[in-house]
Amino acid sequence: MKGKYSMNHIASEAKQSRDCFVVPKTLGTPRNDTVECTSLMKGTPFWYSLLRELAIIIFKVFFAVKIQGKENVPLKGGAILASNHLSYFDPIVLGLLTPRKINFMAKEELFENFFFRLLITKLGAFPFKRERIDKAVYQKVLDLLKKGELLALFPEGTRSWEGKLGHLQQGTARIALRANVPLVPVIIRGTGKVLPRGKKMVRLTKIEARVGKPLRGKKSKKEDVKRAIEKLHKKLENSMRMLSSES
Repeated sequence: MKGKYSMNHIASEAKQSRDCFVVPKTLGTPRNDTVECTSLMKGTPFWYSLLRELAIIIFKVFFAVKIQGKENVPLKGGAILASNHLSYFDPIVLGLLTPRKINFMAKEELFENFFFRLLITKLGAFPFKRERIDKAVYQKVLDLLKKGELLALFPEGTRSWEGKLGHLQQGTARIALRANVPLVPVIIRGTGKVLPRGKKMVRLTKIEARVGKPLRGKKSKKEDVKRAIEKLHKKLENSMRMLSSES
């Protein structure tokens, strides 16, 4: 096969996918970068790492995926990736940002099929009820973060119809403040065209992800929890809108 999808091209993408994270102290030879990447995979199931490597190759070859700022994702400790939501492809793109396994909240309807439920559960997803506050899920989220795990949330609450960043709910900031973990803003572009909401056919188009600097909230003695949540929420909203507006 010649051209864009030649075997040489695919082999090249496979080689690049091994440098899955850039850490300043390892800047230098590809060999050193690969060793550092391997060390970051400790604690992540081998099969998850394998699937991620495969996904990197597929997304680079067929969707020309580009990622900016992935060094902003913490290498360890609890943290929340707060991303816009355009498509069912978004969780996969978020998984490309870091070799760490990511936990996801997914609407309970996605768990009705036994085989699909088994798959997404293994990939870190757990169900929640959108129509009401689920205290059990809320506690599970806090427990995951306090154990030092990585969680992905979509502050908009649902996929966008227009492809633009919509209204952000304060729940994400509330969880980050309660668990005392950083919020990492993420903006994804292109997945809404790859698999638009309400469509079933996948289109081959470019995908881009931009990761902003981690944000932290801190409640002082002079302000109540509500005010602290509002301040962190505003930081997140400003950061996501700035990432979204960058050309």
